[in-house]
Amino acid sequence: MNEPVTVKYSLEDILKKIDDKLDRMEEASNQRFEKLESKLESNQKDVNQKLDTLQKDVTDLKVGQAKLEEKVDGLGKRLDYQEFINRGVIIGLLAAVLGSLAKMLGLIGNP
Repeated sequence: MNEPVTVKYSLEDILKKIDDKLDRMEEASNQRFEKLESKLESNQKDVNQKLDTLQKDVTDLKVGQAKLEEKVDGLGKRLDYQEFINRGVIIGLLAAVLGSLAKMLGLIGNP
């Protein structure tokens, strides 16, 4: 009733099929690895380009900041000079008003 099963394939044929299957699997994994490597290289190039652009932008910002600081310093000096002139004008105006007032009140005589 229970007869032993006999296989009509030779061991060499079975091993050849297994070897072929392993070769196909290796090729597929190599292709996937190459695609992944290509994508990584492309992403690395993109990152490098973006970093270069970012570095240029930062440099431009630093130059702009330096120019702005120079302008602010120049405006500060002008403002200080303008305040000095305004104080002189106010003092002169005040002296003229006080002199006129003193002359009108007769505190100062005619020369």
